[in-house]
Amino acid sequence: MPRGPVADFFLKDYELADYQPDEADFAREVRQVEPSGSSSALGGLVGTLAGGRRGAQTPAASPGFGGLGGAVTANLYDRAQRSEPLPKEFELFALALPIIATDPNQGPTVGMLPVGVFKEQTRITNILAPDVTYNEIAGYGAIFRLRRAFSRDADLLVDAGTSTEGNDDYQIQYRQRQVGPNRAIYYTAQFWYTTQLAQRFYGIGNETEDDAESSYVFRRTLARGLLGFELPFDFNVELSERITSYKVGPGRLDDVASTKAAFPDVPGVSDGRISILTHRVALIYDSRDSITTPTQGIFGRFTYELSDSSLGSDIDFQRFGLQLTVLIPKFKKKLTSVVNFNGWIMTGDKIPFFELTQLGGKNTIRGYGQGRFVDQNGYAINFEERWNAIQYEIAGVDIVVQLAGFIDAGRVFAEGERFKFKDTKIAAGGAVRVVVPDSELVASIDMGFSDEGSAVFVGLDYPF
Repeated sequence: MPRGPVADFFLKDYELADYQPDEADFAREVRQVEPSGSSSALGGLVGTLAGGRRGAQTPAASPGFGGLGGAVTANLYDRAQRSEPLPKEFELFALALPIIATDPNQGPTVGMLPVGVFKEQTRITNILAPDVTYNEIAGYGAIFRLRRAFSRDADLLVDAGTSTEGNDDYQIQYRQRQVGPNRAIYYTAQFWYTTQLAQRFYGIGNETEDDAESSYVFRRTLARGLLGFELPFDFNVELSERITSYKVGPGRLDDVASTKAAFPDVPGVSDGRISILTHRVALIYDSRDSITTPTQGIFGRFTYELSDSSLGSDIDFQRFGLQLTVLIPKFKKKLTSVVNFNGWIMTGDKIPFFELTQLGGKNTIRGYGQGRFVDQNGYAINFEERWNAIQYEIAGVDIVVQLAGFIDAGRVFAEGERFKFKDTKIAAGGAVRVVVPDSELVASIDMGFSDEGSAVFVGLDYPF
């Protein structure tokens, strides 16, 4: 795609210098000829010193340099030798992929995913990945996806799609790091509206039976703002506000009971629309070598979240959270061992089930569907071994194919129930991931197995 104001906004990496047509053309010509020692013929002392050190483009050009012009041209030539000039157009790599996926709640989905990957030099700056799909529950659907990397410290995510049965997903999120005094401030702004047609609920507790399955339609509107401050010694402090509107609708599946009929007395099921405003503070320690594609280091986060009716929320509760992730590289980062722990404690009365601690899904126990086990408190621990099996280059971009094996375990607890390992839920499985280290991108397919069967999760990030 040719450069221009519009193309630059969507495709340029703003960490790189602006495109200079004259310099780029000069650099291309330089690369077509051999340097010559006759550059010492540059006129004037400055030209002689500058040109003599660097070499001129051609012997014939030497007499024409002269004086300060020789220094300027020689400096331009020096930059041309040291760095590849930016191309006149943004490079595009395009392909179309079939979609054959399955979701524990929604079942199999088939379709087509055309992908357009734009890059500047070796940096991926934009990914367009719309898709057209068919699912028995959602019907025919289409979604537009954009992942825009303005630089390593700024990115934009846009999703917009719906289906014939009303499965909606609209999201926009912007993240910016290293701004303000000492470049120590970062922030995130997000808006998300989603309608999920086949959410599942099995009741409250760690021992809910698989045959107690029910379904509901879940509508959620969320707005979130986060402000972070980088501190010395790899510590951060984050302040965030979240306002979320929820509504639970009757299930639409013929062969699964509706949650509204099966669990009418569970908080959140029959309460109509609920709005929750939370205020959260987090203390973070992060020594990882990358935020999105880490290979070594430690990540720790302690959070406190408050929802208070006197401050505008419909529900009162407090939530304490702890996450600890340790990455240990081996054999020159060919293998990476990962240990991840999450723990949650909540206090409050009549907390809606969708705000309680939930286990099951890509980020907790991958052998169960999203939110399979629900209660006030809980923990999850994950052990994962990542192997960089294949490394290759496509269109000048380094690609890593990564294989992983994992064991996940966790349990939920009622309020006041003491901590114990008995009846811990366990799952094991593997993952295939495609990693683009230089652009910090990950595409992942994780498949887990448990006593209730298997579950597959597809995403554009690591689970932890």
